[in-house]
Amino acid sequence: MPARPPYAALIGFYPAEPAQLEEAIRASFTDKRLGPGRLPGPPRADAPRPLGGVAPHAGYSYSGPAAAHLYLALAEAPYRPDTVVVIGTNHTGRGGLFTTTTYWEEWRTPLGSVPVDTEFVEELGRRYPGLVDDPSAHSEEHSVEVELPFLQYIYRGHRWSLVPIVAKDATPRIAAELAEAIAGAAEALGRRLLFIASSDFTHHGYMYGYVVFTENIRDNVAKLDLSIIEHILRLDTRGFISKIAETGATVCGYAAIAVLIEYTRLHGGSMELLKYYNSADVTGDEEIVVGYASILARRG
Repeated sequence: MPARPPYAALIGFYPAEPAQLEEAIRASFTDKRLGPGRLPGPPRADAPRPLGGVAPHAGYSYSGPAAAHLYLALAEAPYRPDTVVVIGTNHTGRGGLFTTTTYWEEWRTPLGSVPVDTEFVEELGRRYPGLVDDPSAHSEEHSVEVELPFLQYIYRGHRWSLVPIVAKDATPRIAAELAEAIAGAAEALGRRLLFIASSDFTHHGYMYGYVVFTENIRDNVAKLDLSIIEHILRLDTRGFISKIAETGATVCGYAAIAVLIEYTRLHGGSMELLKYYNSADVTGDEEIVVGYASILARRG
């Protein structure tokens, strides 16, 4: 089948021209206020071996510097994956609870094409029958795609393939089952795996139907998000999901994060918060505030 076109680039999440896209990625890394403040260096022998992490998926001018913290850590780790599982948010509502697609053999961005690991998708489907294969859930979805240029940038010259998935919802049990299936498929196929959960955090404002603060909105959204992130850092899937239900916080990719928590637990790993800020730190506008976090999942 033809390659999936770069939908998110076409609607303005990141530049559609290769040179401009590379500059936007470099600017995210070198941002001294919200980003790491430097470009990635070569892999370091003393760097932690990653399992993956949480990265945001807003427009690069908003969340790019947050994402760069995770991708800096991945770039400098002495580990190069064969396959990257990216579980994003299902914004369209199409497909099933967890939806992949093998319709496209590769996903295209302005930086080139990433092949789909069809063999892994098929093995994962055998191990987790609830995984639906439906391209309609991916054709107008940005949450997986937005991670790809960063991955292409840091793994330039290294061949890797993609397993694209979008998620609607998850219970702790479902998250654990899918995490076990992902780990089992990687082991069965001998894949070196990286797992990215693509998610923004609280979306506050009337356009999101979520207004709980009327003053100090930036700070209050940050406090809410950090209270949720505490459960992620403790690998507390049940507490994480319960906190979101209790507060109604609009964390769009919570199902993806829940699977990553369980995947990290399965490997005896840990989580580290690398960076948090929200859109009000970028724009100064508190009418609409969206939280962004970069969280590293590392092996124990």
